[in-house]
Amino acid sequence: MADSQPDNVENLKISILDLQKKYGIQRDSFYARTRYLQITTWKVSGKAYLYADQIDHMNALHDHIKATGRMEGYTVPDPSGPQDEQPETTAIALQQSQQLETSSTKPDYTTGQRQHQSSEMEAIAALIRSAQGKATGFIIAENMLTNQYIQNPDSLPEELREKIKESAQVPEIDPFAYATTLTSFVRSYGAAA
Repeated sequence: MADSQPDNVENLKISILDLQKKYGIQRDSFYARTRYLQITTWKVSGKAYLYADQIDHMNALHDHIKATGRMEGYTVPDPSGPQDEQPETTAIALQQSQQLETSSTKPDYTTGQRQHQSSEMEAIAALIRSAQGKATGFIIAENMLTNQYIQNPDSLPEELREKIKESAQVPEIDPFAYATTLTSFVRSYGAAA
């Protein structure tokens, strides 16, 4: 099943963790890219890998994202990887594509109505894919920027750095006074109930 390497690629394989480090991205971003490229990872001894042709597409998409800031606009290749383990969204997209192909090969007895519905479905599928690509791009950009600010908090605006400093300051509390306040609250709450 998925524990054997594909026959149609070189023996070169790289683990997904190594690729995440190479691209400087988290797991969610990595899998968002594989979904976009319709890539399913190969399992070898319980670990997920990509092979040479898949890595080539991932590298090219990474360069595209660095240049444009988004995945949209990169040409999506044919699905690759073990077909029985494709992500659900890819499987659904393939089913819809096959349904569109099947419906377009049947004779149209309804004077253009079926063709109209088919083109509407294609337009809707393209719109959904475009929206997914844009949403993914925004999420990736937000995650990357957030990570940048976490690693470099000095680059935040002054008012935000002040809020961080304030949150780090814990006021001194007399534990006995705090316990007395809580006990009084509990008594008044019990009396009100």
